[in-house]
Amino acid sequence: MDHSATFARHFARLVALLLHDAENRDEQKMSLRALATINKSGAVELTAQEWQLLANDQPVPAALMGVQDVASQMAAHSIVSIDVGAKTSAADLLALARILAAPATPGDGGAQVRQKLTTLDAKTIGVVTTAPIPAVVAHDAPTVVAPADGASRVAQDAVTLLSQLAAPDISKLSHQDLLTSLDLEKNAHLCAKVLDDLLLVAEHAMRAGKTAAVGEILHGIVFRESKLSEGEVKRAYQAAIRRTSKPALLRAVATLIPKRPEGKQAYYEVLDRTGEEGADAVIEQITQAPTNEDRKALLEVFQELRHAVPALKRMLGDSRWFVVRNAADLLGEMAATDAESNLVALLKHSDERVRRAATNALLRLGTPDAMKGIYEAMTDKSPEVRIQATAAIATKRDGKTSHTLIRAIEEEEDGDVQVAMIAALGRIATPDAVQKLIKMAEPEGRLFRKKSAVFRVAAVQALGEARTPAAFAALRDLTGDKDREVRETATRALAHAAR
Repeated sequence: MDHSATFARHFARLVALLLHDAENRDEQKMSLRALATINKSGAVELTAQEWQLLANDQPVPAALMGVQDVASQMAAHSIVSIDVGAKTSAADLLALARILAAPATPGDGGAQVRQKLTTLDAKTIGVVTTAPIPAVVAHDAPTVVAPADGASRVAQDAVTLLSQLAAPDISKLSHQDLLTSLDLEKNAHLCAKVLDDLLLVAEHAMRAGKTAAVGEILHGIVFRESKLSEGEVKRAYQAAIRRTSKPALLRAVATLIPKRPEGKQAYYEVLDRTGEEGADAVIEQITQAPTNEDRKALLEVFQELRHAVPALKRMLGDSRWFVVRNAADLLGEMAATDAESNLVALLKHSDERVRRAATNALLRLGTPDAMKGIYEAMTDKSPEVRIQATAAIATKRDGKTSHTLIRAIEEEEDGDVQVAMIAALGRIATPDAVQKLIKMAEPEGRLFRKKSAVFRVAAVQALGEARTPAAFAALRDLTGDKDREVRETATRALAHAAR
């Protein structure tokens, strides 16, 4: 793996800890040590482009801890890129992370960051920042601040545009007042300006931990957009909604679902309107839910999202096994039959944990092709997957299933899998399944002569589970068996049945 990706991962984790878990010194030290070690491999340039973090021009997965925090903090501090030279000291790396995690001064063009780095005198760290937003002189033509030498034409145009707008004091803006002004404003250009201010307030609220305000702002925009007919004003709203579809903002909305159930419909409308990005935000919260109640609340909303299944199907192609497993689990929980072929394909995944999840998900689907896939999983190379498949097909109490298991037992070489198959025959309890169990429980059984103590007892327990007349008759005979463990197991099975 390119060292820059690993560097970005550890740096993002350190920034996230400083932002959200400042008292966790131990985790911070571990991240810093790892960061200092990987930094010895070479220089790294971190760039923020449209809320995407790049490390040496390669995208860093947004799902990793802290990646979105770094991207949003770079934007807040007006940082375009950060250059970290090889063998930068651990002290300087920690100082850089603290500078990035500190509250930003909106519109200062990165002046605060540059000043802190100058004070730090870190020779191996450099930043590229945007130009500051100058104040507009009332009633006069706007003053344009010339960019630094070597600035591109794009930068000059940006400065010209920004100089025409006064930088708002975000801390003094009320999102309720801004939403009210949207209801009164019919001019598309002025609507766009108010929407810009609302997004700035939303980002400020997110960084301040005021997630309820984020939810109110985003729902206010989405709700108003849904009431508009086609035109310039609606297009201004649509552009704003595209800009709200950032993981950090949508994650803030998703976290509100279990915390504020009274606003569940509003949060659903935001997450549904923002498409797969909204679905991704809910998926992340479901996989991290601290309680079953939180997970249930999130799942209820998620199942109603139009882009839920497409988002999960896309995740099935992820290179990380746990992402694929989580997606398969959720597709099974949702009984998403249109993902059937995708889940069947996962039975050939290289990671057995994924194959187990796919087997369980296909059982929940219960379609003919899904069950066919599970039957095929009975021959998987992993014993754990074969056990999972055995448990799955045992829910189908028919002749085909019992015949499949009887044949599989005779071919199976793993003892644990054989025991699982014997138990499954007891749950199926068809006549041929019970007859097979009776033969396996007999002391003269050929198949299990060398392992009679283990497999005879397993067969006796399965007969107790079967609870058919033939099974009870066999158990009564086995209460007089020469093997003490077989006798006691048969006696307990009959007593349990009597109760």
